[in-house]
Amino acid sequence: MTALLNSYGPVSSYIFILISVGLLFYGADWLVRGGAQIARRFGVRPLVVGLTVVAFGTSLPEFVVSFFAAMQGSSTIAIGNIIGSNITNIGLILGLSALVFPIVVSFRTMYRQLVVMIVVVVLLYVFALDGIVARWQGIVMVLLLFAYIYYLYNHPDEAVIETIDEIPENLTKSIALVIFGILGLMLGSRLFVDSAIWLAQYYHIPEVIIGLTIVALGTSLPELATSMVAAFRKHSDISLGNIVGSNIFNVLFIMGGVSVIKPLGVNETRVNPDGTLTSFFPHFEYLFMLGLSFVLMLLLLRNRIGRLAGVIFLGSYIFFYIYLYQNL
Repeated sequence: MTALLNSYGPVSSYIFILISVGLLFYGADWLVRGGAQIARRFGVRPLVVGLTVVAFGTSLPEFVVSFFAAMQGSSTIAIGNIIGSNITNIGLILGLSALVFPIVVSFRTMYRQLVVMIVVVVLLYVFALDGIVARWQGIVMVLLLFAYIYYLYNHPDEAVIETIDEIPENLTKSIALVIFGILGLMLGSRLFVDSAIWLAQYYHIPEVIIGLTIVALGTSLPELATSMVAAFRKHSDISLGNIVGSNIFNVLFIMGGVSVIKPLGVNETRVNPDGTLTSFFPHFEYLFMLGLSFVLMLLLLRNRIGRLAGVIFLGSYIFFYIYLYQNL
């Protein structure tokens, strides 16, 4: 793979990234649909399917990409992917959804999940301050994820779930969807990580920046598709619930799960003009993610996220990436 990228240069990297994005998107969709249909066929409640197969499935692109990045020694891509995905979910996806159709959701039905989202982001920030997310911290996050799922299971009125397709007549088709979905995720994530690392080295861009931008946007496609379809259908609860739930899963499932397997270093390393390296903690990125979460909660106090709020979120998203590239 590396030899091929070296032979054809950055153009091949861009092509591989486009291909891998497609594999990640369709792989996640096939896995979610096939898994949900199999579960429904065997009598599993829709709520349970939504809280497990659908929720985990839409987060799988981020998890698999972060896992491969960490295994290849590029943990900052994994960290950037998680932070960037959360910022993309609120800034880009929620912003676009609100522009398509204003989101009207009762604050009382969402405030607990919003509080959970903010708490887990703060927890991640505290855990990462020493420059590494240790294995025991990952275990804590995974346990919190199970507690969160258990809570939603016992409070089904607060669980906002994507609509699941009808059960197909052919069980073999569902199994095939799961198999091809897993293969698509595995191949797509490998292409994505290899291409992203190569681009970072070729353009001398810190890997965390690649994770915050290209990787984060690519792995957020399932959430983007779900929220945009929900917005066009005027399903405000699905559009917002998908984003809030995804941000919670990104921290607890992806960061927690990957760091259980391999502790993650979070400090960003940059090359100085004299060739020396500087390592520092990316406070701005974490605090920006936390700030967007607070703004979302404050705006929802009015039980409505209108088009003006959508413009604010999109503007914040654009500002964030302009700031990143100006400070390379």
